[in-house]
Amino acid sequence: MSVEHRLLGAGVRPVRRARSAGVSLGPVELITGGMLLSAVGLAMIGPLAAAVLIRYNGAGRTDAAATTPVILLAIAVVAALSVGVAMFVAAYRRTHSR
Repeated sequence: MSVEHRLLGAGVRPVRRARSAGVSLGPVELITGGMLLSAVGLAMIGPLAAAVLIRYNGAGRTDAAATTPVILLAIAVVAALSVGVAMFVAAYRRTHSR
């Protein structure tokens, strides 16, 4: 009995691993990835808003070293949300292309 069967229970087939780079993701994987990336992006909005409000109210230094994390967090939020939406769109196109 393989490790997957012992960990997941009886009657469960082990997951096949994609070996070649040409294998594309299915709609379920794309939707799952889109949900995770959207959740991560939405979870980072709160700290970003707090940091922007703290900067706006004048607390902290105003040099480049103090504002760099805020800028990087803003870029991370935009990237996570846009890639999450792109994964949803790709899943929709794969299911409705026929």
